[in-house]
Amino acid sequence: MRRILLFLAGAAILALPAAAAARARSQHAAPGFLVVRNASTDGGVTGSPVAAVVTRGFVLGHIAQEGAVQIYQLSTGSPTAQVSGVDITRKLVTWHTVTGAQYNGSDFRFRAVGGVWRVVVFGAGVSLYAGGEGSASLHGQVAYPRADGEYSFDGARFASLPSGVLKQPLGDR
Repeated sequence: MRRILLFLAGAAILALPAAAAARARSQHAAPGFLVVRNASTDGGVTGSPVAAVVTRGFVLGHIAQEGAVQIYQLSTGSPTAQVSGVDITRKLVTWHTVTGAQYNGSDFRFRAVGGVWRVVVFGAGVSLYAGGEGSASLHGQVAYPRADGEYSFDGARFASLPSGVLKQPLGDR
């Protein structure tokens, strides 16, 4: 009888750390992923945004045709956004009380990695890759709904951008 009790006590002692680790993992949100390919919306740079992403994670993108990107760093820290291209203009913008930068041009790339970011993209020929925890809004064309690019959340099949605004969480909450 003592052997059985000793065995059960040892098994319980070994199982407690594993159960605690599993519980800690279940309390953290799993990251989500968004891919947008060759997207555009009505109105170009002055129209509705093609995508607006708020995430604790990363956003990488490329604007092949004419476009603009607004990048806001919502957390304090050392990560900074990077934008590269040949002919890009930069100006300061404000969203609520947060100051960010807007970059305009064509055929340029941008990235915001590490920290919490709000990235809003306008224009045509937009490709975007985002991952982490947060939310995303997408908007395609009303006039040409099947020629406005495509998107995929979390590895799902690609679909045409919606002609209205689609809001979806990024990652499990």
